[in-house]
Amino acid sequence: MQPAVRTGAAGNPQGVTMPSAAAMPAEAAPNTERPAGGRYSRGTHAARREITRSKVFEAAIACLHESGYAGASTLAVAKRAGISRGALLKQFATKADLYARLLEWLLDGLREETLGYVHGFPAGLPRVMAWLDFTWELYKQPRAFAVLEVMLGSRADPDLADQLDKVGRSRQQIEKQLLTLEFDAMKVVDTHTAGVAFLQMFATVRGLAVERLINKRSSSLDAAFQMQRRQTETFLRSLALPASS
Repeated sequence: MQPAVRTGAAGNPQGVTMPSAAAMPAEAAPNTERPAGGRYSRGTHAARREITRSKVFEAAIACLHESGYAGASTLAVAKRAGISRGALLKQFATKADLYARLLEWLLDGLREETLGYVHGFPAGLPRVMAWLDFTWELYKQPRAFAVLEVMLGSRADPDLADQLDKVGRSRQQIEKQLLTLEFDAMKVVDTHTAGVAFLQMFATVRGLAVERLINKRSSSLDAAFQMQRRQTETFLRSLALPASS
C-alpha cells in the first residue's frame, strides 16, 4: 500500500509544489480565451435572446393587466422590460407579432401546467372534470387575463386576428386529440357531442372570467361555474356506455 499523503488547508499535498499555468508546457496550459465565433458565441446569443424574450413577455402581461390591449403598446412593454424599443422590435416586428407570440407562449405554458395536474387523476371523466376545474382556477390569474385581453384586442386589430386564428386552430387540434383519449377511456360513443359539451363548458369558463374583469367582487361567479360544471358532468356521464359494457 502507498503511504497516506497529508494535505494542507488548500487541499494540496504538503511538501508538494503544484505547477502554475505559466510554468506548464504551452500545450497543457488552460485555454481561457473566448472563441471569436462558432458554437459558443451562437449559444450565448441564443441565451441572451431567450432572456430578453422572457422579460418582454412578463412585461407585456403586466401591461395588459394594467392597461388592456389598447394601452399595452410596444413602447410601454419595452420600457417596463428595461430594454429599448429597437431591441424589442428586433424580435417582434409589430405589436400584433408580439401579442400573437405571447398568446402562443401562454397557451403552451397553461396547457403543460394543466396536463401536469390532470394526469394525477384517473383517466376518463375524473380527468376531464379535473381539466375544467384547473382551467377555472387558472383563469383567476394575471396570465389568463392576458389571454383574454389579447383575444378581445384582436377585434380591432385585423393583423392580430389573422395570426390568432392560426394559433387557435393549431391548439384546438392538440386539445381535440387529448380529449379523444379521455372520451375513449369513458367509452363515449358520440365523441363529437361530448367534445361540443366540453367546448361549451370551456367557453363558460372564459365568459365568467370576462365577467370577473368587469365585476371583480361578484360572489356568484364560482357558484355559476359549479352549476354549469354539474350539468356538464351529468351530460358526459349520459354519453358513456355502462361500466359493464
